[in-house]
Amino acid sequence: MLIFVLMFFNIENIKLNITFAAEMEILIENIIQTAAAQFHQMGIRNVSIDDVCAELRISKKTFYQYFNKKEDLVDAVIVYEQTSQHAKVQKNIKDKNAIEIFVYMIKELKKSTECTPMLFWHDVQKFYPALYQKHDQIKQENIRNAFESNIKQGIAEGYYRENLDIEMLSFFHTVQIRNTFEMMMQSQTKFTLKRITDFFIDMIVRLIANEEGLKYIEENLADKK
Repeated sequence: MLIFVLMFFNIENIKLNITFAAEMEILIENIIQTAAAQFHQMGIRNVSIDDVCAELRISKKTFYQYFNKKEDLVDAVIVYEQTSQHAKVQKNIKDKNAIEIFVYMIKELKKSTECTPMLFWHDVQKFYPALYQKHDQIKQENIRNAFESNIKQGIAEGYYRENLDIEMLSFFHTVQIRNTFEMMMQSQTKFTLKRITDFFIDMIVRLIANEEGLKYIEENLADKK
């Protein structure tokens, strides 16, 4: 009988722990989302921990149970948004071929450039330079890996040339896309974002596609870019 009583209490304790963990995850996500909204609207410098706590109606003591300092919160906001974006991309490229994925990725990078909260990233770069450098490096590495995976997929599907230097081409893509979208932000009065994006897609795809890939582009994507 005692064994069954102990088992009952153990099960109840497990349930309580699971419930507590779930509530904790919800609270952390709420803190991150609230901070992100405030950071994007007013900039990191102009938002205090008190502002975030007041919006959520929690104490600073509760806040510091999950984040040791403001920089940790900024880091969490960046990770959360990048993770959400990655999940969205993975969902949308499912069942697409390499050429379709390439076009989609470039357009998503364009959207990301257009929608980047400039004040937020200005503050990250100015007040948390190490954090800015870390996430900039992660972003460039993710882009390089995505291009490398895309090239391998395109070769396997028979749409890209088999003699491509995958490592060098992935590096070239990463550098070129960075320069392209920096130029987009600086030359908007001269060139539209769509014009620059379409040019970049056309230039790179035609560089890596074989005859079969070019045929696919003409038949399926020529009027959709």
